[in-house]
Amino acid sequence: MGASTDNVGVTGYDVYNGSTLAASVNGTTLTAVINNLTANTAYTFTVKAKDAAGNVSAPSNAVTVTTNAATPTVDAWVANKAYAKDDLVIYNGKVYKCLQPHTSLAGWEPANVPALWSVQP
Repeated sequence: MGASTDNVGVTGYDVYNGSTLAASVNGTTLTAVINNLTANTAYTFTVKAKDAAGNVSAPSNAVTVTTNAATPTVDAWVANKAYAKDDLVIYNGKVYKCLQPHTSLAGWEPANVPALWSVQP
């Protein structure tokens, strides 16, 4: 990163996502938090240093990162609910995947009906 030119030194940083300002950090020991990112998506970030006189450095080398894949929401299994193929539920602390569409009934708990539910690793 190129140095800013004020004799007081760096007072903060601007973080860019591509050419868009994503965050500004005052001080030199804080962490920038970038919100509203999409799961399983690549982003390219650069950083510019700022000094007390308003000088801004050239951008840093670009860093490309990919966000993690989305974590599916898994609700508890309930009776009398319509489930679709591939729905996930939690029952007795285990995650089960629905194998075929059906409306659940008492006694048809995932652990009891392997034709309807498959426990997930």
